[in-house]
Amino acid sequence: MPIGSHIIPAFYLRQFANAPQRKKGQYRLWVYQKDQLPDYRSTSVQGSENGYFAFVKPDGSADESLESRLALLEGNCLDTLVLTATRFFDIRSQSRRNALAFYAAMLFCRATQRRNRTQRLHSDLHRQFADLAENDEWIAETVFRFANVRGEAIQPQAVKDLIARMAAMSEGTTALRNNFVEDLIDSVEIIKGFLLQKPWQLWNAPPGTEFVTSDNPLISFLPLNNGELNPGHGFRKPEVVAAFPLAPHVCVGMGPTSFRGPESITLDAARVGKINETIIRLCERFVYARTCDDGLRRLTDKYGNTAKYGETAFLPVGLSVPTAKDFVLHYLQLGPWPFARTADHN
Repeated sequence: MPIGSHIIPAFYLRQFANAPQRKKGQYRLWVYQKDQLPDYRSTSVQGSENGYFAFVKPDGSADESLESRLALLEGNCLDTLVLTATRFFDIRSQSRRNALAFYAAMLFCRATQRRNRTQRLHSDLHRQFADLAENDEWIAETVFRFANVRGEAIQPQAVKDLIARMAAMSEGTTALRNNFVEDLIDSVEIIKGFLLQKPWQLWNAPPGTEFVTSDNPLISFLPLNNGELNPGHGFRKPEVVAAFPLAPHVCVGMGPTSFRGPESITLDAARVGKINETIIRLCERFVYARTCDDGLRRLTDKYGNTAKYGETAFLPVGLSVPTAKDFVLHYLQLGPWPFARTADHN
């Protein structure tokens, strides 16, 4: 039976949950969805999907070792996560920053929005292979180029057979899932590096306000001169601010050099509201909060999932998505390895 993987770990959601009222009770929090009434749910079941991190082996069976590996990596960060909600958290500690940056990047990379983007790219690549197999003109050009560059002859049918094999390798849900799983850890390390390059600051919510979180909790934005926040920009850009809610009363901000100064500040209520709005815009389905609030419900109905990964947010800039032609030319030693990093790392 597949493991019940948590897209957003229950331990993280507990940071925003209400403690149980009785012994052996459940931690619960309010879950908001677009055009639905808020629902009070247990953190133990929220965000769970069987086999989410399963890797399909050649014999068709599921290898869920990645879930165990992620659980171990996540476990290494839990002490730090708990401390972030207390006065004992030292934002200057490099080891604590490393753990928190890894954890935030992991939640970003495992989010459904990113998996869906990977699936769309992979499906498009498979379609390209199918079209390329019928492109006799390009195949003839490649045969001619192979002879000139390699000094050897290759038959057009051999190129067609190669394309067919590559098309078969990229076909179906097995290939889609494997591609997502294999890329996950590498992507986490890259994004972690970008987050650590930025100055950090703890943002405290003033009395009467609270930060919310979502099923895509690591967000980014560009602050605009009118006070608005433009969501979903690449973490590598120095001017981009990244934010990761830690608990209802505190959020860590990672931003430009203007952040150098106080290690901890209290934001005004309007700024907390704008950060929450950005979190809601970038969510996939769920927004999580400790309290039930009609204003938050209206915000979710209005803005929920309006900044979509790979469509209106985290768009690739300056790095092209590899094509079927790129992969074929590399295999024939006629081109470099196509570098497949896109929106996550810009």
